[in-house]
Amino acid sequence: MNNQNDETWLEPLKNRPNLEPNQSFAKELKQTIKERHSVQRRNYLWLKLWIPLTVAVMLFTVTTVSYLTDNQEQGQKQVEIVETTHVVNPDIDALLAENPAYQQLFTSVVKATGIEDVGELVIQFFEALHVKDKEFLKNNVFFVANPEKEVDVLLNFYEGIDVRSLEVNTFKESRAEPSVEIVFSYKQNNEEMLHHIHVNYWEEGQVEIYAPLDDYVPEIQDDLELNEQERAAYDAFIVDHNPQSLLEMGPISIAKMYYQANVDGDQDTSYALYTTREDRIMWSKEEDKEYFGSGTPEGLEEAYRGLGAGTFHQLSEIEGYISFRNHNGDYGFQMIKDENGVWKVAFTPFQ
Repeated sequence: MNNQNDETWLEPLKNRPNLEPNQSFAKELKQTIKERHSVQRRNYLWLKLWIPLTVAVMLFTVTTVSYLTDNQEQGQKQVEIVETTHVVNPDIDALLAENPAYQQLFTSVVKATGIEDVGELVIQFFEALHVKDKEFLKNNVFFVANPEKEVDVLLNFYEGIDVRSLEVNTFKESRAEPSVEIVFSYKQNNEEMLHHIHVNYWEEGQVEIYAPLDDYVPEIQDDLELNEQERAAYDAFIVDHNPQSLLEMGPISIAKMYYQANVDGDQDTSYALYTTREDRIMWSKEEDKEYFGSGTPEGLEEAYRGLGAGTFHQLSEIEGYISFRNHNGDYGFQMIKDENGVWKVAFTPFQ
């Protein structure tokens, strides 16, 4: 309200302080005040609507810009292509830490050869197969004639190898030169495999791998013969067939004892080495006599050859099998752990 105009307008009232205002004047004054209050209220209401609307528009603008920026960045990230390097990680400690199978393999190789460089090369060889590092393989593997072509054949041979399933089977040192044959098992496309490589090493620090691509059959000698510890446990067991005598024996040792009982013609001991789990018993001891003794020692040796050099695979807390290979093919020999914790032979163990 304009103060100067208001004072002029109210001057008549000031000059007549003791009089009641004219009714017409009072009505006019009331109407004027009401109209001005209404104008101020409309202005205030418009302001209340304008401010939130402005804030909303600003927020929408910021959100839209942020969304478009984020999507643009995400779109850029999505189109990024991560190329596989196909190069072996040179950090041997990192490889060992990432794969427990590598750690066990490395320890076994170094123990057998006494040279860490040999262990490192073996680990890097399998990693090269895994990541398909052709240059590493061409530089460290012996190829007969044409490395450029033979390296592809090697990678194809091991296509699908699961390097986390690697297990050392046996070592065999060469008598002619510093060399060791490593027999190992592994999974390839979920299939159990057995193969070998030769590692040549010299004092100058030169190490090289020879990886034959044959259908490998290990050269097996005396693998079924009981060692000193196995023989002591076996001799104790045949006295009273007390399973406590076998508590320290692993499944392969038990399987060898089962073979020995059959070769010895000891049906009582042979049957006692079957599992005693009630749900796994397939025939009685009396019925077993009808089957026992049908094979010759030579025939048994031919059938069981390689069992003692096989690899045990535990499938559950109480089940497992021994995989092995001989000139007749690949086999599995089933084992079951009894309630007392002793591994025993399954009825009809051959797979």
